[in-house]
Amino acid sequence: MAVGTSSGQHVHLSAREVEPVPADATALRHVDQLDDEAFDQFRRLVDGDTVNVQPAEEVPFEHGEIIVHTAYFRVTVR
Repeated sequence: MAVGTSSGQHVHLSAREVEPVPADATALRHVDQLDDEAFDQFRRLVDGDTVNVQPAEEVPFEHGEIIVHTAYFRVTVR
C-alpha cells in the first residue's frame, strides 16, 4: 500500500496506540500480514521512533491505517 505523493519525496511515519478502533479508520491489518520490511518499520514505530521512507512511493502503510498487534495502533503518514 503506497501513499500518493510526489516522486522523490520522503514521508514520515509514526504510530500511536488507539482503543477502540476509530470509526474513521481507513484500513485494518494484522501484524502477521506485513512483509518483513513493513514489520521492521512497524516495530520501530511502536518503540516510539519516527520512520522516514524515501521515496514516498515505497510507504507500506496507508495514512490512518490500523495495525493490530498487542493493541491497535494507528499509523500516521506525513
